[in-house]
Amino acid sequence: MNSKDDAYESALRLLENKATEMDGVSALKVAAEDGDPRAMCEYGLLFNTPGAPVTQNPSEAFQWYLKSAEYGDDRGQFYVGLSYYEGKIVEQDHASALKWFTLSAEKGYAIAQHYLGHMHYYGNGVPQDEREAIRWFKLSVDRECNEARIALGDIYSNPKNKEVDYDLAFKLYSSAMEAKYPIAYYKVGMMHYQGNGRPPNYIAASKCFREGAELESLECYYMLGMMYYQGKGVEKDTNRAYRYLNLADQGGYQEATEFLAKIDSTRKKKNWGTSNDPIRNTRLRTPDLLSFPEDESAPKKGGFFGLFKKR
Repeated sequence: MNSKDDAYESALRLLENKATEMDGVSALKVAAEDGDPRAMCEYGLLFNTPGAPVTQNPSEAFQWYLKSAEYGDDRGQFYVGLSYYEGKIVEQDHASALKWFTLSAEKGYAIAQHYLGHMHYYGNGVPQDEREAIRWFKLSVDRECNEARIALGDIYSNPKNKEVDYDLAFKLYSSAMEAKYPIAYYKVGMMHYQGNGRPPNYIAASKCFREGAELESLECYYMLGMMYYQGKGVEKDTNRAYRYLNLADQGGYQEATEFLAKIDSTRKKKNWGTSNDPIRNTRLRTPDLLSFPEDESAPKKGGFFGLFKKR
């Protein structure tokens, strides 16, 4: 490990400890200014991550992403691409997003490969090409990217697609579930529930939804609530049904909101959880990965705000 590696890793360790995080910010800035492209990207992320120990400044973040990207850092290239793709920090530009995602993806950066798959699948900035999308998703899956596992599973489990393969979809979803990826529990559960490529199994479905609910999946809250309401795969229990449906509703899950409004517009306002309930009543966003990949802002072990570290 060279001196730049030492400085970068030392800065990350300082950032992971609340008592030393300001020292970590200073150390990361020094490493970035000394020309370490990994530090440049990580330092930029601080300025675009709510709760980080710096004043938020997305424009400053982008400038550091760009410096990192121009040095050839795959993460920096990804975040420049993401900035152009989302159009929140700079003006949306799919052509520029494609350029930077491609540079990152060709270096093997898994989440960039996933985004390229997403762009080709929907024709965002490129001609719509499902085959090319699948190629990029597969490359991302090879690097154990859960987002890509879900997206590719969605393609293979869609009966309208030429590539339908329920067994492969189940395998992909199951791999993401083994990695504790919340929405994967919903996907596997729905395959059991609907009987996609296998006989319906409500008991297996309820088990998946229950495990996903413990990870605060809104989709699993909703399905578990529906199963308790209907008595499918579990003993009918209206109180539990309302509790889970209420959790999904408060998280912003539209289907739960509409169902509660239809069956009982007064009870949905009650708090059905208790202080001892392991399922916390928290507003979360669990994405459909063929719409948008996971939020990049959450901290991840191995880098203070580097969710999409090399996989």
